[in-house]
Amino acid sequence: MPELIKKSYRDELVTWIGRPCHFRLLYKFSRDGCSAQVFHQKCDGQGPTLTILYNTNSTIYGGYLSQSWTSNGRFFVDDRAFVFRLQYNGVSNPLKFPIKTTNNAGYGDGNSGPYFGNGDLQTFSGVIKRSRNYFPLNGSVRGLGNTFNLNGQSSNSITNNNLQVTDLEVYKVENECFFSDKPWRDHAEWSEKKMTELKDALVAYKPAEEADVRAANILLLGQIGAGKSTFFNSVNSIFRERITSKACSGSFEHSVTTMYRQYKIKTSFGNFLNFRLCDTRGFEEEFSMDMEEMSFILDGNIPDRYQFNPMVPVSSDTPGIMKNTDLDHKTHCVAFVIDASTADVMPDKVYKQMKDLQIKMNQRDIYSTTNDATTSS
Repeated sequence: MPELIKKSYRDELVTWIGRPCHFRLLYKFSRDGCSAQVFHQKCDGQGPTLTILYNTNSTIYGGYLSQSWTSNGRFFVDDRAFVFRLQYNGVSNPLKFPIKTTNNAGYGDGNSGPYFGNGDLQTFSGVIKRSRNYFPLNGSVRGLGNTFNLNGQSSNSITNNNLQVTDLEVYKVENECFFSDKPWRDHAEWSEKKMTELKDALVAYKPAEEADVRAANILLLGQIGAGKSTFFNSVNSIFRERITSKACSGSFEHSVTTMYRQYKIKTSFGNFLNFRLCDTRGFEEEFSMDMEEMSFILDGNIPDRYQFNPMVPVSSDTPGIMKNTDLDHKTHCVAFVIDASTADVMPDKVYKQMKDLQIKMNQRDIYSTTNDATTSS
């Protein structure tokens, strides 16, 4: 069943809630039936929710709670709760009605559907069967104004005093930015043919002859959990045509990667691609990355499988360090892997480490790019 709420009304509700968010449908009469038990099974403990009713007068109204629904027979204390009208008799006319008595924002009753205020908006109790094209709810809206400030409106001008509804929806309000109608960047139509073209282009890639290097070294850098190692495993799996997990990945308090790795990518035919994906420790807020250590990586002095020791900084005298390296060993490109879902809350210390590293890269004329990821490693 499709969601009924229009984008313009979504935008209005987001403004009223007062923070970037999007809505995920939890419960819907026309899909799940009108049952208090089913409502609580799907909606209890889900955090902030919006309840929206669509009545037979083409009026749309409802309520918002920032607390989770419960079935414990108690009132909610919620200073962010409100009821609202989005549309009246088919005409768009959004109005928000804030709470005035915060101790009675809503009521959690296992035998009742969504219940706002102290008798303000009681949707239904028990189980209601559909009658022709609507659900004749057995609740009440006559108490509207007991708990919420109606600003001169009445239960009739908000709801038509009509609880014959064609549908009711409950949405979970999630703490994430709502989705844009347009993608943030243009991309080709994804298809089997397009994937083959991209793979063929990477297989055919060769560094410029004048560079005189066997393969391009691409260093993956990012905050812990951004998805560096998972990104490599995904690329490797595509070319091996089977699931691989060559790079250690997962979600941990500190960086999963503890050594410097240069990963070669082998195709299903057994030949290697002409670039290497290089992985090292992720940026952390508590442990700053040694910029001198990063300089050794950029300059190609760190060998594959070198195990870092946070207690002993790397120096030119460190055993195993390569000296007098040529261009074949140096870093040719840096890709910053950033978790798009947490980019807005990246710690300042991590951001500073990335900017400091960019200075080192600029000094060496190393190109950098950004890969947005939503999976964690």
